[in-house]
Amino acid sequence: MLLDNSYSNMDTVSFWQEKLANTRALLDKVEQAIYSLTQNEVTEYTLDTGQNRQTVKRQDLGSLHLQRERLLSEIDQLERKLGLHGSAARQIVPGY
Repeated sequence: MLLDNSYSNMDTVSFWQEKLANTRALLDKVEQAIYSLTQNEVTEYTLDTGQNRQTVKRQDLGSLHLQRERLLSEIDQLERKLGLHGSAARQIVPGY
């Protein structure tokens, strides 16, 4: 999926939020393809990312799993950049 053409007018946070939303949408498409090829009795699946259409087959499952892992890593990095990873619990121990 492409960012909106107005991205150059976005503030930094909005830009990264848009990037995160697009990456999550792409992850969803990849997971749909993996599910269809492993759970259903289909031998091909058309992966439509919004930018292009690609037909993947069962023998492409390895590539799809690698792409899934890369997307999960990218989402993790974007969430950290946006401060969406929650807070870390810290124990403060007074010095002796």
